[in-house]
Amino acid sequence: MPKAPNVKIVKFRIPKTCQCPHCGLNQSFKKDHEHWKIVKDININSPILLKVRIVSAKCSNPTCTTRSFALPTPGIEKYSRSTKRLQVETIAGVVDDNSTAPRMSARLTRCFNTTGSDASIYRWKQKTADKYEIKDIIARLEFSGILTLDEYMPKRADNYALIAGDAVKQRILYMEAVPGFYGRGYGRGAVKSFVEKLDNLGIKPWAIIFDLWAAFPEQVRKIWPGIIIQYDYFHIMQWIHKYLKNAILQFRRKLKAQGYEDMQAEIWEHKWRLLKNMDKWTGKDHKIIEELIETYADTVIEKILIFKEELYNIFDLSFTKEEAYAKRDALYQERWWRSSWHLTKAMEFLMSDRFEYMITYLEEHRIPRSGGLETHVPTAK
Repeated sequence: MPKAPNVKIVKFRIPKTCQCPHCGLNQSFKKDHEHWKIVKDININSPILLKVRIVSAKCSNPTCTTRSFALPTPGIEKYSRSTKRLQVETIAGVVDDNSTAPRMSARLTRCFNTTGSDASIYRWKQKTADKYEIKDIIARLEFSGILTLDEYMPKRADNYALIAGDAVKQRILYMEAVPGFYGRGYGRGAVKSFVEKLDNLGIKPWAIIFDLWAAFPEQVRKIWPGIIIQYDYFHIMQWIHKYLKNAILQFRRKLKAQGYEDMQAEIWEHKWRLLKNMDKWTGKDHKIIEELIETYADTVIEKILIFKEELYNIFDLSFTKEEAYAKRDALYQERWWRSSWHLTKAMEFLMSDRFEYMITYLEEHRIPRSGGLETHVPTAK
């Protein structure tokens, strides 16, 4: 069980004179009343709470509309239930470690024997950020030069937000709601306007990573003509896996219609394993996949697994763009995948002009092939 916090009584020396924060009059101290409040603080050894005396003084200015005011308490802000050093330590963790509110809340419990709710941490972060201009904040983040751009529909929102992040440092730099309404997208003008805003804020990328929306390359190059473009690998695989998943579901429906209920149940059980990236397969995955290939030889299941192996060969085992193009073209010349409509659509996607931007990272090795915003946006507050 967690230890009960120690309670430490904190008093401070009452000054002889004080200044009314409302009328600004410097005056001799005249006590009105006092009360005590409990404040959370950080402590490495054991949980601790501070019982702090709050003293109020009477204002001697007859024209002041305030009857009394609380004297400032060193280290504690007015109305706050936590010390300034607790808030400073929390903000330092959020900024320096690029942490989120939930992770920082867990760290306060684990390392400093105290607590902080997500809402409180978010409020402290916003209060600190409001002290600075957005340009100053971005300058302090020391942008790497490789931008990642994505769209996001926040919960309970009526329109999209466009988000810009640092693809190397995995930080969100700026986000802004774009014109539109629920259920509808937004136009090219919104993208251009957002990119112009980034440029005005001092974000000058030499490379950019974004999803497969056709408007992005055209609009981005209007502002940054010579920028290097990489399509986000996450979205590339998401697009291809849509066809692979539908091919599996169609095959499963055929098995069910033919009365092979055990086999269709087996496909349903392993559908996510079949779609799982090869570089993330465990020893168990390899064993089960081998059994599935043996059971479903000459079916679309075997073709999907072979197609995925070819994708891995193109995107993970190629060292140059020329090599990736050669492997893709060699796959296109083969015939085995053409009997599947879904694999044919996936192959058409690879043969499109977009492929040039899918493999930029093979030519410019400083560019990551994924921007990483998919993991940061849902948890960032």
